[in-house]
This record gives sequence, structure tokens and C-alpha cells, in this order.
Amino acid sequence: MVRVFIRGPAKGSMIVLRRPHGSKGSGCGAASVCSVDRSTWHSPAPAHGDETWTRLAELVATNEFLLHGSQTAGLSMLTPRQPLDFSLDEFSKTTAIYATEDPTWAIAYAIRSSSCRRFLNACFYPGAAAGHWAERRIFLSFASTEDGQAPTNAGSVYVLPSKSFTRMPSYTDPVVGPITECQFISTEPVPVLGEISAKPQNLPLTPALHDFETVSRRASSNPLGFPWLD
Repeated sequence: MVRVFIRGPAKGSMIVLRRPHGSKGSGCGAASVCSVDRSTWHSPAPAHGDETWTRLAELVATNEFLLHGSQTAGLSMLTPRQPLDFSLDEFSKTTAIYATEDPTWAIAYAIRSSSCRRFLNACFYPGAAAGHWAERRIFLSFASTEDGQAPTNAGSVYVLPSKSFTRMPSYTDPVVGPITECQFISTEPVPVLGEISAKPQNLPLTPALHDFETVSRRASSNPLGFPWLD
């Protein structure tokens, strides 16, 4: 359910690790290295935002579009890519284009700087099927920079045709119960229907920050202990 991005050894490369089903993990609203209650690691996804967020929300509300956040601007076509993935499920290893119906999650990916060493995140509906948007839950935490800041930059959110995508199948998490992720994939190239610029201030919540080295040690000793923040 949870996606964990870690910078790889090659410059700009990213290693993707999805939280294995059965791991535990809370969000913290302050932009600081913070404590997290594993029993309530997720919080309600924002229901309101600024003009950019609202524009994205209105697009996905038609059910005709999905969103893909990126630091690369000016693309006219997205092509499937093989993630460097170390999770237990096969879905998250699919060579694909990944997209979401949640504008907050899309903006978070758009503003995530290429220098970000890790991005802990999740967005889902409780239950075995997608519900009302107000039911969505979210968790965002960036590995902080050396001076304790969020590693974010301006980016782009691409608007894509939803008919090209398939939602990740629902499954049961032993802590949360049945869940349905706000995540879709396409294994074929997808044309870009629109591009909307996104800035860190467009994110309608303040993501948590965590210490890269500390979380790395905890994840190594307990791979199922997401989000590894105390």
C-alpha cells in the first residue's frame, strides 16, 4: 500500500519499495522530524485546496482523467518504466505508468525534488472498493535535507486519460483491514492531455519530514515496521 522512494547509487535514480502487506505504520502534520503513532499512521486526505489543487480535483471528478506528478516538464507522451522495487507484491513491480485520482498525492510527487533520498507515502480508501473522495486517507513524509528542510521543487502534474488505466486490486491489510489504493497503472504509452505546473505551496497539507539515516537503520532491522518513525 505504501510507496517508499529511496535514491539509488546512480545520480537521480530512485529505488521504489512498496510497503509489504502486513507491515504497520501515522502521519504527522508538522514539517519536522517527528513522532508517528503506528496505530494511526494515516490521516484524512485534504478535501480542499488552492486554485491549482481545485483545478486538478475538478478534472478527476469527471472520472475521465487521472494525474501523474513529475519533476520533468514538457512531456507529450508518457511511457511505461520498470520501477526498482523491493516489495513483496508483484503489482508494484509492473513496468507501467503510475497515476492517481487524488490531487494531493499527485502534487506531492510533482514537487518531490530529484535530490530527495526517500519519500514515504500512501493514499487509499478504507474498504474493498473505492468510496467517496472524503473517505480517502493519506500519509506523506520526505527525508529531510541536511539543513532540515523539505526536498521540494516546482514540478508538473500531467493529466492523462483514465480509460488507459487499471486500478490496483484491493487487498486486506492486517492493521487497516480491506483497502483500495488511489493508484492506477497503464502498461502502454499514454498521451498527455494537459500539464499543470505545481509548486510546494500548492500542497494542501504540510508533509512530515524524517531522518534518512535513522529510518534506513530501522527499515533494515525491521522491514515490516513502516513508517519507521517513533
